[in-house]
Amino acid sequence: MKNETPGPVSSSYKWVMLTLIWLVYFSAFMVFSSIPPLVTPIVHDLALTYSQVGFILGTVLLVYIPLGVPVGLIIDRVGTRRTLMIGIALASLSGILGSFATNFETLFLSVFVFGLGGPFISVGSPKIVASWFFGRDRGVASGIYITGATIGGSTALAITNTLILPLVGTWRNTLRLYGLFGLSIAFICLLFAREAAHTKAGVVKTVSLREAITKLLREKYVWIVVIMGFFSLFFAGHGFGRWLPKLLELKGMSPADAGSWSSVPGWSGVLGSLVIPSLRKAGSRKLIVFVTLLVAGICIFTTGITIGLPLIASLIFYGISSAAMAPLVMVILMDLPQVGAQYMGAAGGILMSVGGLGGFTGPLMVGFIVDLTGSMLPSIIVLTVAVEAMLILALLMKEK
Repeated sequence: MKNETPGPVSSSYKWVMLTLIWLVYFSAFMVFSSIPPLVTPIVHDLALTYSQVGFILGTVLLVYIPLGVPVGLIIDRVGTRRTLMIGIALASLSGILGSFATNFETLFLSVFVFGLGGPFISVGSPKIVASWFFGRDRGVASGIYITGATIGGSTALAITNTLILPLVGTWRNTLRLYGLFGLSIAFICLLFAREAAHTKAGVVKTVSLREAITKLLREKYVWIVVIMGFFSLFFAGHGFGRWLPKLLELKGMSPADAGSWSSVPGWSGVLGSLVIPSLRKAGSRKLIVFVTLLVAGICIFTTGITIGLPLIASLIFYGISSAAMAPLVMVILMDLPQVGAQYMGAAGGILMSVGGLGGFTGPLMVGFIVDLTGSMLPSIIVLTVAVEAMLILALLMKEK
């Protein structure tokens, strides 16, 4: 690809940068995943409806809609070092502010702050990978850093009600603890994060907002990837994942057990993130995308209607398939000849902006339907259909 000769970027410091991205995702997703297992005490303390909770759970992605593209272009211009630190600092501050919430409005505003930081992380990370890694290594690196999100989220789901809440006493102290941990990671990024040598040397030129947006919005295959991400990663992924602890509670589990079992997709997702994106080289990932979408949709549905061993199997295989989709979507996007490292910030911003609407409406839709029907099954059906409809786009997708 043009302007993507590795040169000095092949230095071993790329693994330090990958470690920093992993830590940022781990700590950010601990904060991000701390509210779902605490829904029951938060609803009780703040007198919230499930629709209000759904609105709050989707707030983070709502902020992506206006910020995704501008943040992508900011990263393209000012570099990834500062933006990565800003992202985790804001995400961590969100947890601390949430611990002081007294009603719907103040809890909403605290989660809104996470949404301000989230785009810097979600758009900045693939930009770092595109700048420091090349060829098959991009798939490997993308799979590795995504495990930070799955492990961080799973850890929060598993230990929030079983360990942290009993240890610190209240849901407020729990949010504060996660927030303080994230701020420590921001300080580590300040000390050790660097820019890729070739970006400092100007090998990858910056482009204007108008040029980047005009170019990418004309690309049909960019839009196919973005739409797949909208429905599979954001609408269904967040609609299902953010409500999974409550879904399991409605099946009769205690909040502690529901949180622990909700972490299963994250733990199994580590396998999916690490192995699946690296199975095929650039230009031959279409079949893998099709299979992961098919399995993810089936598992969402079976999780909603089963108990016992079938439920556990559904959680495991959902984690493997859904976790693989995020790095697959990102690496396919950055490998498109129309994108590459030069436009990855802007392309990632478009994905996050469009996807943000799905990440907001997914949890909101689930909460609204639960208030309306008293059951999660109708919303589970909607989420399943949304994922499986993407099989058509997977067939139309073009790489390279």
